[in-house]
Amino acid sequence: MFIFCVYIYSLCPTVYLIDSGELAGVSYTLGIAHPTGYPLYTLISYFFAHIPGEPIKYLNFLSAIFSITSAVLLYVILKKLTENKVIPILLTALFAFSPIIWRISITNEVYPLTVLFCILLLFLLYSIKTSRLFYAIMFFLALSLTNHIIIFSLILPLFFYLIINHRPQFKKLFIGFLFAGIGISPYLYLILRTLASPEIAWGNTCNFQRLFWHITGKQYQVWMFSLSGRAMLNNLTQGVIFQSTNFLYVFVIFIFIGFLYLFKNDRKKFWLFLSIFVLNFLYTVNYAIPDIESYYIPGFIALLIVCGYGLNIIKKYVKWFILILFPIVFMVMNYPACTLRDNTFGLDYALAHISQLPKNSLLICSYWDIYSPTIYLRKVKNLYKDLVIIDKELLRRTWYIKYLKNEYPEFYNSAKQEISDYLTELYKFEYNKPYDPRIIQQKYIKMLEKFVEIKETTGVYFALPFPDYDLNSVKPDYYRIPYGLNYLITKDIQPVSFDFSRLEINHPRFINDPRLKFNIEAVKKMLINNINYLIRANRINEAELAKKWLNDFSHYK
Repeated sequence: MFIFCVYIYSLCPTVYLIDSGELAGVSYTLGIAHPTGYPLYTLISYFFAHIPGEPIKYLNFLSAIFSITSAVLLYVILKKLTENKVIPILLTALFAFSPIIWRISITNEVYPLTVLFCILLLFLLYSIKTSRLFYAIMFFLALSLTNHIIIFSLILPLFFYLIINHRPQFKKLFIGFLFAGIGISPYLYLILRTLASPEIAWGNTCNFQRLFWHITGKQYQVWMFSLSGRAMLNNLTQGVIFQSTNFLYVFVIFIFIGFLYLFKNDRKKFWLFLSIFVLNFLYTVNYAIPDIESYYIPGFIALLIVCGYGLNIIKKYVKWFILILFPIVFMVMNYPACTLRDNTFGLDYALAHISQLPKNSLLICSYWDIYSPTIYLRKVKNLYKDLVIIDKELLRRTWYIKYLKNEYPEFYNSAKQEISDYLTELYKFEYNKPYDPRIIQQKYIKMLEKFVEIKETTGVYFALPFPDYDLNSVKPDYYRIPYGLNYLITKDIQPVSFDFSRLEINHPRFINDPRLKFNIEAVKKMLINNINYLIRANRINEAELAKKWLNDFSHYK
């Protein structure tokens, strides 16, 4: 109950950064999310998204439910393992209030369901006595893959452990694979739902080839196992620090003690948990994405169980006062690094880019944190339907071109020739046929320039929180005039007024996320660009309003 109350208190009140808006839109419309698709999460979250009220609040609450359930199962495992009442509570609190778990438990994310599967599978492992439980494990091993592929680093060692330790006969193993086949079946949702033409169908998984591309994250493989030695060493260092932080450094000692105990007394479990950790760690440090922390989840949970073995050795010294003291200490220590209470920045950031755009204007985004929340606003809240909002990076995928055709038919038809020319080259790239990257880029820029021409009379805006080569190549002879957090793209220089009194971005009390910090700095830099432009244009009164806004935002307390 204590964990539940803390989660609810620190729960994010709305859409957050990165994938939050997209996942909410997919949940609400029963669509298909970015790779690996997450069909099981989508099906479960659909019902929560349609509870009367604000959908995002219930979706954030769903994450808390997954994590609370995981904490209960973890407590049961540790109690069975240690035959002690204090250690399970201690480690369950360490688990629940660790940054890796707490942060994903208070916003809509797919990772809390993966956490639940990790712990459920280990719970079944420690309970297995009958064939039925073996079949249950085989079913959940496969079912867990339909949420997030990172769990492979737990299920692969666990599968071999079951085979080696329990040595099932061929008939039992065969039936187990039948149950696994049932478990993996939710992936068929991606094909069936695509054929039904959902509003959001990332990847266009209309056949088994495209399904395979999607669930294996083909579009992300450029960032996998392609790092330099220096980059890998940096990721390795950051990974060790991150895992140690989640164990408050002190408990790392008991992980080593736990591994030593298992090596001497239960060699098979020693190799099981070591394999989970090593496999998970090696995969994660070889993957170069900014929000990588959640990929350490399987390894973190494995180490947590091993830590239980280590603490069990000194259980006679672990006293009851720890039950009161340590959970509160864990919570207080990590609260500033984890809480999203009253943090509306994710939604505010997107609204700041679109709320003052003229009707029927075009916004081309170069940044996912701006675009993702607009999916929630358009698909769930049915707002800003008059704007054409495009993510320029997604234009590199054929499924997104199809999405634009359905979303903005009139706009699409106006650029049909340029889009068709670009698609001809893009298909070559997507289907691994011979292609010329220079031609693709030329057609890509030509298509973007046509987009600008179509909406020139109603207004064209670029969202550029950082320099962007592609958008700088689009109509380079046009002016880029600061307009709030966007740039107005115009052939003829013209005075445009942005109402800074209507710019509303609530500064978070805690800046506890590198991505959040970057976005806050991007807001400040864009305001400075506005101020400099207005001063050069001798529009001093407007410049003073912008300065006041920036000063109030920068000195938030």
